[in-house]
Amino acid sequence: MAPTLPRAILLIAACRISAALRTASSGLLQQSPKGTGVSYRQTLHNYQNVQYYADFTIGGQEVSGIFDTGSFELLVRSSRCSQCVHPTPPYDHLKSSTYEENGTMTKHVFGSGPCVSMMGYDSVSVGKTLKAEHQAFWEIVDHRISVLDTAKFAAIVGIGPNFAYGNSEKTLLMSYGISEFSICLQKPSGSEGYLTWGKTETDVKDFVTARVIGEHHWVTRLQNVTFTQPKSHLAQIPCGTTGCAAIIDSGTSLIAAPGVALMQLSEQMEKIKEDCSNLHELPTLHFVIDGHDFELPPRAYVMRVTGATLEANDIWDVLFFKPKIRKVDMCMPAFMQIDMTSQFGPVWILGMPFFRYYHTTFDRDSRSMRFALAGPDCQPRPFRTNKTESFLALGGAIENTPMDMDIDALVPPTLSGMMDYPFAKVSLSSEGR
Repeated sequence: MAPTLPRAILLIAACRISAALRTASSGLLQQSPKGTGVSYRQTLHNYQNVQYYADFTIGGQEVSGIFDTGSFELLVRSSRCSQCVHPTPPYDHLKSSTYEENGTMTKHVFGSGPCVSMMGYDSVSVGKTLKAEHQAFWEIVDHRISVLDTAKFAAIVGIGPNFAYGNSEKTLLMSYGISEFSICLQKPSGSEGYLTWGKTETDVKDFVTARVIGEHHWVTRLQNVTFTQPKSHLAQIPCGTTGCAAIIDSGTSLIAAPGVALMQLSEQMEKIKEDCSNLHELPTLHFVIDGHDFELPPRAYVMRVTGATLEANDIWDVLFFKPKIRKVDMCMPAFMQIDMTSQFGPVWILGMPFFRYYHTTFDRDSRSMRFALAGPDCQPRPFRTNKTESFLALGGAIENTPMDMDIDALVPPTLSGMMDYPFAKVSLSSEGR
């Protein structure tokens, strides 16, 4: 089967669960993006440090959604799904005066189960300034994905760089005329994040740029991922010889990587004490994105587990480093495993922890991403500084405090049915076609 939504894939990387937000009062108007007259800073509410969500309006109905750079379609849980559990209000086409039926049915097969959707059109608004009439979207009319039965979101809003595979319908970014947007998450536990539709108003000129090598994903080149000195023993360092591909994904709770790479990193990693008392002694994670050196401090890859259902193995099984004794209030490495390869090498997913430290701008016109350090209130800060010192200066005592995460809310990145898991050969671009 070849579903039309290949990377509605990481959509269920819906480690992302959403609950309601008030867009009208939570955004800030700034300068103008292409085609809208103003830029809009939308607040992303934080659920347990593993999901960020906001509200939008479809057919006059306010719906909770995750805004996902890892996918490109708009999918909405629908009232047509009579068998579905609806923990938040679903979209109801009967309540919309602007709904237009298409009727195309598609089955998406995810690692966690199948999902059947029906295509339609309706008006879709974000805030007071962004509105698209006759926007293509998919109603979820049936699914066997257990996480959706308890999820606080009713929609996945894909904000990938291009059309879906085999689809000529405009994405939401295209309909809004948005060629550039930015995402940043604040560092303190429980803090909000921000999605800026349009240009971010800043005086910071010191940033680095990475080329987007994917046709359908915000993907770039990744090299030399290590806790040690990046220039030694490249053969023993993940992505050290042939390189890897990194998807910059706002919808995934943690960093996800191939099992082989995580095993290599585990040999470099000091033992994390259960009470997190040695967090300040742990090494910095180094890596190179498209030729530029990046770092993440221990707080980005260590979590303190909360809210766990101890009997449920599948909750713990989303993690690569599985503790012998599973209990709450325990500190441990925060990595997911995803074994997936592409023409650019093994695939990594840089999820929410990355956005807490790097203000990231996505540019569809130049097919690039720009990175600055994330400052207080998610304001961009100069990139070319001593990052370890900058993280401590910008984060203060927070950097020595573990990030609490409810692992009941974690869902791993999952692969669509068009990929042969594991070690699928995935096309991330149109190069060579």
